[in-house]
Amino acid sequence: MKRRDFISNSIKLSGALLLGGSIPSFILNHFFPKQLTAEAAENMLFSSNLNIKRNIFSFAELEPRRATNRIIIHHSGVAGSPNITAADVDAMHKANGWAGIGYHMFIRTSGLIETGRPLADVGAHTYHYNMDSIGICLNGNFNEEVPTNAQMKSLNHLTALLCQMYSLSPSEHTINGHRDFNATICPGDNLYNDLPKLRRVARSLMGLQPA
Repeated sequence: MKRRDFISNSIKLSGALLLGGSIPSFILNHFFPKQLTAEAAENMLFSSNLNIKRNIFSFAELEPRRATNRIIIHHSGVAGSPNITAADVDAMHKANGWAGIGYHMFIRTSGLIETGRPLADVGAHTYHYNMDSIGICLNGNFNEEVPTNAQMKSLNHLTALLCQMYSLSPSEHTINGHRDFNATICPGDNLYNDLPKLRRVARSLMGLQPA
């Protein structure tokens, strides 16, 4: 498929998604196979109508992700700091001696979505489960706070879009919290308890029947 045609189809399908339209699976799989190139992933993400800030962070050499089987939800773990940005997280992770921000997407308290680690590359957010997953982090400590309505709206639409892009059917097998895999409280009780609703809303936005 030519790049021009890909972008055109991206815009059409992203618009259908955000309007709650149903996209037949055979069309989805034709235009957006489970493995996307870095360029295709970027085109699809930024041709959507989501409010996304593109960041360019410096990293050491990164490894392309060869499979995308799940989306893992995190919180920043910092309470009472509504102005934390993806750049702040990147600086904190580098201060810990890491390559840089480990999450692919970061959702600020305002609901603004920011990019972190390149979407097509392996993240560093869930020990032993980074090779086939996308990491989304919401700012806040959701054992002490609750996500804002703006954050949840952005998370719902971003999750649905990513599921469309990577041909994932939202379920307990494809959308998880960090604590499902590692010994951690992340993403906090008040967000983790909302994951069943997140899966239902994502399915609805994709035009899928309830699981």
